[in-house]
Amino acid sequence: MLITYNLNKVRAHIPAGVTLVCVSKFQPVEAIREAYEAGERHFGESRVQELKAKIPQLPSDIHWHFIGHLQTNKVRDLIKLRPYLIHSVDSQKLLEAINDEAAKTGIIQDVLLEVHVAREETKTGLLPDQIGGILDLCRDKMQHIRICGLMCMATNTDDEAEIRRCFTETRELLSSFGGAVLSMGMSEDYPIAIECGANMVRIGSSIFGERKKMPKAVFFDQDGILYNSMPYHAESWAYAMTKHGLPYTPEECYRNEGRTSTGVIKEYFQRIYGKEATPEIIQAIYADKTEHFNEMTGGFPGTIPGVSDVLHFLYDHGVQCWVVTGSGQHNLIDALNETFDHVFTGIISSFDVLHGKPDPEPYLKAWSRSGFKKEECMVVENAPLGVRAAKAAELFTCAVNTGPLPDSDLAAEGADRIFPDMYALLEWLKSLA
Repeated sequence: MLITYNLNKVRAHIPAGVTLVCVSKFQPVEAIREAYEAGERHFGESRVQELKAKIPQLPSDIHWHFIGHLQTNKVRDLIKLRPYLIHSVDSQKLLEAINDEAAKTGIIQDVLLEVHVAREETKTGLLPDQIGGILDLCRDKMQHIRICGLMCMATNTDDEAEIRRCFTETRELLSSFGGAVLSMGMSEDYPIAIECGANMVRIGSSIFGERKKMPKAVFFDQDGILYNSMPYHAESWAYAMTKHGLPYTPEECYRNEGRTSTGVIKEYFQRIYGKEATPEIIQAIYADKTEHFNEMTGGFPGTIPGVSDVLHFLYDHGVQCWVVTGSGQHNLIDALNETFDHVFTGIISSFDVLHGKPDPEPYLKAWSRSGFKKEECMVVENAPLGVRAAKAAELFTCAVNTGPLPDSDLAAEGADRIFPDMYALLEWLKSLA
């Protein structure tokens, strides 16, 4: 799965002795569970109510970190949840509230002091020269709080020198009072934070993907996404290619899914015979393939379960729905609008482009015609080459794995989200509305 794949990439950059906190705020329980099953135990939430809802649905050995801004009127509810560590303690008033509620519960609550070292007014935290007084106060009057270390957020900038300054200043401050935990570094800057001494990093988007807003246009692949046609295409291609002396397997079909038919034949003919296929050979193979497909399906293979629900949900929310396919099979293309109740704004097929997938041209053409910004658009694909084309077009890409290839093939091409079926995709889309 994609989250496991992403986790493995992140772990490769985190040395021993550095704790990874997976920032799971706004993420569904299923996503957290996948990270848990991949071996993670530390998760970070920023809203008390969201944390309260998630805890009963997930394993009891998870270490929950509270990483968001905490209001004093939410402290009682948070302490009842027994968080493993509160990162974002940014005032004496908040410390006092946590101490009072921890005393009532009979626990000692571990916390980090949030230090304001960033050159941004929007960042919160204690000023460095306040830390000593806070430590003295806790030692003398707050017996139900244990200050374990410091947390900071670097200035939001591309200036690496400024980011290093924030992290280095926090590390030196921690060293001055002998704290143990230094929580700093997020998806965009955690390698620098680790170089500067962080032993705890908070990473979200690099693991779970960027949180997406409801798109204004969605570009759907056809075969394997709209039509349940890929098993028939796979068998038909294997039949026609083999008939013409090309040993082609159904798995080859899935791995070439998304290419135009001409592109598939040319590429495979060149691979086997070392020369280019003539137009006559291409036409003969494609004619045999199409005839065999129509014999098996009666010309219509049926639709993917749940896709009509996805399309109508988007249509009802004013989202443009497009078809972007490498297919040139007239009977399937011509039936699209009638089959799916005329929800489509437009169709880009092999007849509309010079270069098919994995070239980005089909998706770039759909995006251009939609009239929206790229960040307002989204692709739904099921094929590795289709994902490659969409990511080359710089579009957010959801993969729905309706075929036999492993999720890792889709993840390796850069899919932003991977779903097991259309029903899971629909639930995610609902969370964006």
